Amino acid sequence: MVSSHARDSQALKEANGAEMEKEKPTVRVSGRFDGGNPKSASHITSAGNSTFIVRPTWENDPGRALGLGFAVMVENTGPGPAPLEVRVDWGTTQHMEYKRVYYLNREGEEDWSELEAAVEGQIASLKVNVGRGVSYLSLSPMYNYSNYLAFVDALRQRPEARLDLVGKSRLGREIWLIRVPPKPAPDAEGIFFQCRNNACDSAGNFMIDGMVRFLFSGDREAEELMRRFIFCFLPMTNPDGVFDGLERNTAVGNGAHLATMNTAPDPAHDAIRGTLEAVRPRVFVNLHNWMIPNVDGLLCNDELYARRLSDLLPPVGRIPKRYHREWYSSAITEVTERGDDTIYPISKLAELHKESGGTWKDFCREGFDARAMSVEFPWRGRTIDDMGNLGAALLQSVCEIRKGEQ
Repeated sequence: MVSSHARDSQALKEANGAEMEKEKPTVRVSGRFDGGNPKSASHITSAGNSTFIVRPTWENDPGRALGLGFAVMVENTGPGPAPLEVRVDWGTTQHMEYKRVYYLNREGEEDWSELEAAVEGQIASLKVNVGRGVSYLSLSPMYNYSNYLAFVDALRQRPEARLDLVGKSRLGREIWLIRVPPKPAPDAEGIFFQCRNNACDSAGNFMIDGMVRFLFSGDREAEELMRRFIFCFLPMTNPDGVFDGLERNTAVGNGAHLATMNTAPDPAHDAIRGTLEAVRPRVFVNLHNWMIPNVDGLLCNDELYARRLSDLLPPVGRIPKRYHREWYSSAITEVTERGDDTIYPISKLAELHKESGGTWKDFCREGFDARAMSVEFPWRGRTIDDMGNLGAALLQSVCEIRKGEQ
């Protein structure tokens, strides 16, 4: 026979056990995955009540970069949705205007939800309910090195494409060149697209995905373009920076990055340069996504492409159709601002690019007399489908302008 004291003791233990189970944390936050930042567990601390303080890793002096790398994995092991607060401590108040919007994705779902943060000083705070299982919270929709390798593997199965390994990064990650079609006409002109010079610019991968889907679609225009041009893609030029979830890349050092020519010796940089010298494209397009909301950037080497692209590109997503345009001119001697347009004098390019050494579009203009440009399409107000559609529209628009020049 069990005494009343024993029964009471057992009941107390069960009650305490149930209470402890209630208090056991069901939400964990980590950056230790492909594309995650911060990787170090010491940069993520719990403040209790499913609140976490996250300090993203800066690859260089914060004064030399925007520090736009942040992505964490959230694991909810509870029975249902759980509240979560993440306080992103950026370590500086610089550029906080670019760190007000974040993106949430539940593993297995295709798209990302846009979230507005409460910003106070150097901290951006987000409060969300996360479903059971794994979710990802990031400053931009993620496209990591593993996603890229899966994209490459899928294209290997397609007879419409040719793939060449053109180099490896400092840490041995692969840099692939994709050509469509694999056997172009003898007089086909090369049109070259590359992305992820800045590791944080994930939009370029979704744009290239949309371009390739269009070319493989069987659409009459796509077939005609593949008879006239050869399309070359470098979809991930900075795989180390992408894997580490950085804005740029620790390997290149001194605040330099793979979008400019003044870069410390780096095999990824060498792979880009060697590939461009081998292909010698007639048109070069570098794909980026700046954080400036509500305006797209068309940073071209000549006025024709800046003006025609702004006419040809359709509005995509919830942002208004508005462009900041840039081009070079031999008719002026000083940098000239005209509303949303900025014109740079060719005579002063060497002085203007003294620190950077110029960009890849300058390299292509000077080396191959190519039409060259960088485009900046921000994520704000856009989905990954929007970026794919924008990529297909950009490819068609560039080809339309080039056909008019031939």
